Amino acid sequence: MPARATIAAIHHCVPANRLMQAELEERFGAKNVQSIAKLSGILERRVVPQGMTAADLAHAAADRLLTARNVDRASIDLLILATQTGDYQMPATACILHERLGLAENCATFDINLGCSAYPYALAVANGFFATGQARRALILNADALSTVIHPHDRNLVPLQGDGAAATLLEPTQANDEGLMDFHFGTDGKGWNYLCVPASGARTPRSDETRREQTDESGSIRTAENLFMNGPAVFHFSLHKVPEAVQQALAKFKTTLDDIDLVILHQANRYMLEQIYKKLHVPAEKQFFHLEDIGNLSGASTPVALSEAVRQGRVRAGSRVLLVSFGVGLSWGISLLRFGSAGIASITASTDLA
Repeated sequence: MPARATIAAIHHCVPANRLMQAELEERFGAKNVQSIAKLSGILERRVVPQGMTAADLAHAAADRLLTARNVDRASIDLLILATQTGDYQMPATACILHERLGLAENCATFDINLGCSAYPYALAVANGFFATGQARRALILNADALSTVIHPHDRNLVPLQGDGAAATLLEPTQANDEGLMDFHFGTDGKGWNYLCVPASGARTPRSDETRREQTDESGSIRTAENLFMNGPAVFHFSLHKVPEAVQQALAKFKTTLDDIDLVILHQANRYMLEQIYKKLHVPAEKQFFHLEDIGNLSGASTPVALSEAVRQGRVRAGSRVLLVSFGVGLSWGISLLRFGSAGIASITASTDLA
């Protein structure tokens, strides 16, 4: 009988460096910053200092998890890193982490280039490795450091974005009623340019022109080498497509929100999450927020929120959790998890990386 993967342990890591409201008020003005904070619910952000990358955060989260759980590193036969801020265009950053973590040569290792919706995608890919007998123990890493591609004077993005990483340990289960139960995915490629770094690949090579600063109608400054977001379009997508996708997923899973213990959404901003929960009629006791003191962590957002929910005791043995990730692409991924009698390990190691 093919095995299904289950989450055995999870841990997350964020930079110790904090970007506070007072600094942003000096940069952008108190009125603008306070207005964004009122809607976003984000009062401070964790951002990498000069010289630190998303891979460093992923390494810390993974290393602390493996050490805390006393995992034999030779037993990891699958390593997936989901990131859009890798160390290099080539090679895959996962290969660098393979060496840093001291994993064995028989470990399949690769990157997934996806942003906000990456966690369900990475879990589904890993689950396929388990189902076909290609993996028995997997390490899924989600990490992004978008602060490194955002212009420091982009008044729309700087107050929202933080950096972080999560490490998830997957192991097999033969039980029919636990593990990674089901998935639902979708894409609206017409909105690919709503969240985009225009000069970041082969289509638009970097040049003196792409490094030229421009100021938009909102007063934000950026170059073509910085992340651009069409805020109204992304907001409209999130409030209209995501609730619809969740309803489609629940129908596919043959379940209802009554049977779900916790619904974890991509932690984009507080107002957006509250509106999605409201549209779906998710009761307060099944909602979860973790962005006030770390910011929107892009592809690491959902697993970091799950990790924090575990640390707070909101996820335990028998919990049924619905993960809803959405954003850049535009894309979305929804996964249904059921934790068995063994529950999920809470790692007591620090979540800060100095």
